[in-house]
Amino acid sequence: MPFSKTDFIEEFIDETREHIDAINNGIILLKKSPKSKERLSALLRELHTIKGTARMMGFPAIEQLSHGLEDVLKGLHDEKFELSDNLMQLTFATTDCIKKVLKNISDEKDDRIDVSRFRNVLKKAAAGIFFSPEELNIDDEASNKGKNILEEESLENISSVRIDIAKINDIIRSFDNLIIRQFRFKHQLEEFESRLTSNEGHGLRELPKQLKEDMLQTETAIFDTQHQLLNLRMLPLNIILSPLRREVETDSKKLSKKIDFNIPDTDFVLDKTVLENVQVILMHLVRNCIDHGIENPDERKSKGKKEKGLVSVCAREISNSIIITVSDDGRGIQFDKIREKAIQIHPKEKDAIAKMSEKELEQFIFESGFSTLDSPTELSGRGLGLDIVRTNMEKIKGRIRINTEKDSGTSFELTVPLSLATQQGLFVHCGNMKLMIPSHYIVEIMNAEPKDFTMLQNQTYVSIHNQLIPVYSLSSLIGGEHRSDITPIIVVEYLNIQLGIMVESIEQYENVVVNPLPPLLKKMEALQGVVYDENYSIIPILNTPDIMRRLKGQIAYDIKKYKSRNKEKIRRILVVEDSVTTRQIEQMIFEADGYSVETAADGIEALDKMRKGHIDAVITDIKMPRMDGLVFLSNIRRMEEYENIPVIVVSGVYDETARDSFIEAGAQEFIVKSDFQRGNLLETVKEFLGE
Repeated sequence: MPFSKTDFIEEFIDETREHIDAINNGIILLKKSPKSKERLSALLRELHTIKGTARMMGFPAIEQLSHGLEDVLKGLHDEKFELSDNLMQLTFATTDCIKKVLKNISDEKDDRIDVSRFRNVLKKAAAGIFFSPEELNIDDEASNKGKNILEEESLENISSVRIDIAKINDIIRSFDNLIIRQFRFKHQLEEFESRLTSNEGHGLRELPKQLKEDMLQTETAIFDTQHQLLNLRMLPLNIILSPLRREVETDSKKLSKKIDFNIPDTDFVLDKTVLENVQVILMHLVRNCIDHGIENPDERKSKGKKEKGLVSVCAREISNSIIITVSDDGRGIQFDKIREKAIQIHPKEKDAIAKMSEKELEQFIFESGFSTLDSPTELSGRGLGLDIVRTNMEKIKGRIRINTEKDSGTSFELTVPLSLATQQGLFVHCGNMKLMIPSHYIVEIMNAEPKDFTMLQNQTYVSIHNQLIPVYSLSSLIGGEHRSDITPIIVVEYLNIQLGIMVESIEQYENVVVNPLPPLLKKMEALQGVVYDENYSIIPILNTPDIMRRLKGQIAYDIKKYKSRNKEKIRRILVVEDSVTTRQIEQMIFEADGYSVETAADGIEALDKMRKGHIDAVITDIKMPRMDGLVFLSNIRRMEEYENIPVIVVSGVYDETARDSFIEAGAQEFIVKSDFQRGNLLETVKEFLGE
């Protein structure tokens, strides 16, 4: 049977990338002990493996590149010449070129790329002949654009993962357990039916207990299987840590800084989606350390420091999160410059900025375009790096905490979820809604009485551990009233800023599977997804950073006056719809935009709610049990209080006859669900309410 290399291309690419990472790490380590025969031999083995496999697969370009670099390293091994910065850059450039060829193999299934220029440079280097670093550019266009290999590489290219046989065996065992449980349920059902048929009711009391026990064990087995399946798409953190070592080496050379690094290997794994964003985050934080944090050698000596700075990246696991810390031993954050720049950008807020604490000033460094450098360097100074960090952290629902000390350095502590597929958090109630607040933003939970609140400069605070924390009511965003003297407060933190969120009640702490937002809610920044509770109800997950921004942007209010103010400000919408899903979606749309929402399953229930309390606008379906939409509309128009209330009909299909009937009966608008968009419905209601 003939050999088909196409069957092995994917595995060849994965293995070659692993060898390349090992070569890049090895050459960096070799710089610390350039005479190490052991490390040189290890590098030569990696190259020899690449060369042999490429020859077998019929990829001459990779074979020639690896052979050429092998000759260079043999020269180092035989002490014909010494390791120089140029030779290190040659190694990096050669592995970049191999990666470029690998991409062509992945896309085109061949390696027909001209590498003759590289072969000539490698021959010069192997012979000990001087070569210019400019000869190493593998892509002139990319080089001219200032692209970096870390920016060009993406985990999106990884479409498969290697799975340990033991993991597959564990999943098979879990499925076997589920099948056994299924048989037990089937057997108990048959026994139940048999006893009912034969009138042997005396043993039926035992069945509920057995069913409960089996149900509990089945749920445990299902969650266990689900967890194992989700873990299959996890990738090692080391995939992105290895290129960072090279980033430090290359960028410190560009800025003429002497920098050591401490980026140890880890065995942590993260979901591929999370890892893609973490890769970008770490790249920009490391650059920030190199460019802003670490001083040049002369400045370090004048401060009594070692000439060489230190950049560290370490990781540890806590619960369902990874804590990644990026730190340096540089000058620390220069708050005087931040204050000066912030006032320059926001002159109208000059007085407020002048009074800000250092912790409050930290928020500015994450603003787009904010930079304390007078002119941009090759790496940064355009004020985009930390804005990208903030944006990507919000995408993966992570948290950033900064610690800094003048002339001792700065650390960025990142709390990153292992996966976006599952979420730990608190179920809370506010208004008519049940919501979830992710746990990694929560730092404290407390119950407050009226005496615990303090008013300062028209802002409400509570004292927690001798620190005043501003508090806001979630009801101010989504409606509802607090009916108890005891107020549950959840203290959340993001970008070193803490605030308290007042809710009506806290239900429980859960670990649940996250579902993406329905298409109609995709643009709702206040939500990050939905989960199902034990009753299979749809529960929105709050996007905590966005909620914090919205709350802080509100005018502060006095808790004691909140009820009356809330009733004056918030319009009440009545959603009449017999479909539970559609009803919940429409409810979330309006509540997320600040409306108070009542719901009803048909016209009779809706009329009852309209008689009990004032309604400002009605959204109704056409076909509903007991009383359909047209009869409901006719009843509305006979009520003196509601003869002019806006009524918007939302229909499953477009029916011109039905539309004309509703418009004639007094409906203001007729919207078809297939054309339904969040903005479409919201803008229609706002237009008729004059907002």
